[in-house]
Amino acid sequence: MSDLLHISDFNPHQHTIFRVNEPTQMELELESVEDHSNAKVEQFSLFFSGPASTWLQQGTYKLHHAALSEQELFLVPLGPRGEKMIYQSVFARLLE
Repeated sequence: MSDLLHISDFNPHQHTIFRVNEPTQMELELESVEDHSNAKVEQFSLFFSGPASTWLQQGTYKLHHAALSEQELFLVPLGPRGEKMIYQSVFARLLE
C-alpha cells in the first residue's frame, strides 16, 4: 500500500476489526467511512468503536488489520455511544 491512504483503502473494510496493541490491547471496529470530498480536496473520516470501559486518549496509534497491514492513525475519542466509545480519524489533502 502507498504511504497515502485513500477512502477506497477503507471502504471495503467497514464492520471489520482493527487491533491496537499499545498502550493497551484493544479491538476497534470500523463502523463507517464518510466522504466529504469536493473537486479540490479529498477529505474523509473514519469512525471506529471500541469498549467504553477502557478507552484511548487522543493520539497516534498503530492499528493492525489483516488486509491493510499496520497503519498509524491519529484517533480522537468523540465520546460514548451506548456501550461503546466512538473514535474519529480525519484525512484531508489537496487534489492536483
